[in-house]
Amino acid sequence: MKHCEYCGRQNGDEAARCLGCGTEFARGQAPGEGVPKGPDSTERLERIVSLDNEVQAGLVDAVLSDRDIPHLMQSYHDSAYDGIFQIQKGWGVVLAPPGFRAEILAVIEDVKRQSL
Repeated sequence: MKHCEYCGRQNGDEAARCLGCGTEFARGQAPGEGVPKGPDSTERLERIVSLDNEVQAGLVDAVLSDRDIPHLMQSYHDSAYDGIFQIQKGWGVVLAPPGFRAEILAVIEDVKRQSL
């Protein structure tokens, strides 16, 4: 298993990119080598859109990963409160670099349209 040094997600040994954030694993390097470490060397992630439920989040995550769009899925679920705030806020949000906003919003619209 490859461990992403940027977001911490476990990935398969054959993965070329992290499934969580899209960070590329360089060939010939150990996982984590060559990945920017400091906040000045990485692009800032911003909140792109809120997600309605876990099913929508899974679909959006799969599509964004297939298209190699760097992103993080952040859930509002809090085990201490058993997810009661998800009813008010939605399932969670998509965090991504601002340059991918239009692509991610288009994916969200496609997923919503197909689920009707």
